[in-house]
Amino acid sequence: MTTVDVVAHAEPELPQQDSVVVSLPEPSGSEAIGVVDLRLVDTSRPDPYKPTVPRELMVSVWYPAADVTGAPARPWLSPGLTRIYAESLAQIGAASTERLTVAPSHGHLGAPAETSRGPRPVVVFSPGLGMPRELSTAHAEDLASHGFVVVTLSHTYESLATEFPDGRIERSVLPPTTDPGEVEAQGTKATATRVADTRFVLDRLADITAGNNPDADQHPLPANLARVLDVSKVGMFGHSLGGATAAQAMHDDRRIAAAANLDGRLWGSVVTDGLDRPFLLISREGRNRDNVASWNQLWATSHGPKLNFQLNGAQHLSFCDTPLIAAPLVAAGLVPAAAASRTVGTIDPHKSLDVQLDYLRGFFDTTLGRYDDLAQLPATLLNPEMVLVP
Repeated sequence: MTTVDVVAHAEPELPQQDSVVVSLPEPSGSEAIGVVDLRLVDTSRPDPYKPTVPRELMVSVWYPAADVTGAPARPWLSPGLTRIYAESLAQIGAASTERLTVAPSHGHLGAPAETSRGPRPVVVFSPGLGMPRELSTAHAEDLASHGFVVVTLSHTYESLATEFPDGRIERSVLPPTTDPGEVEAQGTKATATRVADTRFVLDRLADITAGNNPDADQHPLPANLARVLDVSKVGMFGHSLGGATAAQAMHDDRRIAAAANLDGRLWGSVVTDGLDRPFLLISREGRNRDNVASWNQLWATSHGPKLNFQLNGAQHLSFCDTPLIAAPLVAAGLVPAAAASRTVGTIDPHKSLDVQLDYLRGFFDTTLGRYDDLAQLPATLLNPEMVLVP
């Protein structure tokens, strides 16, 4: 049975009576979207969280598709992940999420890649601490609709839940903590682990372009996937700790030409060493280089091009799919509006997503070879919600 077969049968449950159906916005680009899920096993590296087993990851590759006829839509969140995620919504005051139904994504499983325009730039994505890759599906599929190949990672045993093709779900083993020393230790270990995950995935993408199949189960790859990957043009972005991962991974690996950080405090040697390649920082309202020491230090030590914007009305979880889910729950009376605003901000979630994607696309268009003048980017993206920080 192929990966397509396995995931295609994990379709969202039919809506219950009076259920709250949450859908992703239509991607803004013109290209159809294909997607494939890969199980990757690094046999050379014991898992840092479970040293008795090798490091095992799930990644999704989102890409421009030639023809999606007959290719099923990938679930945004499978029923199993939906249940686990719904439990976590208690942090924004959800009293009950049993009525939550999640519609499919716009990505089509196993569709052949579109190759008439040649290989496409690759953008790797790392989510926030504890978050599965599926909770940034809106970002991934929209970038793919504009011609990027987007590779999203779930960091096993740190992610809230990582679902494998056989239906197995591995939960986070990280204990919740607010102790500063423990938070520091968790962040340091997680960043180092994620950077190693990223570099391993870049190696596997190179394997694909060489005609090899890195999937641990040897499920067939989509037709022409190797021809659509331009591994000479690689960028990376991430939310929260994923943004820190993007910065440190670019510091450590010359294959990454540009990195973007969505509201993530930085960890690791990149803070003191700085960066010599393009870096974009987008923060929430009220969070800036004056009150985040690692950002201020990076700005002082980096000699490469860099831009910093602040998104008005945003909070920390504005930079993932959670606002798209929270808004309908608020409207249905299942989440208090005040509690949601404290977590996902007051900016309209669809407006927030549109603005973020405008700036991410502009940044990666500029830095991955389509254009060449990063300094002109702020003048071309005039959104009043996004404030340039000098």
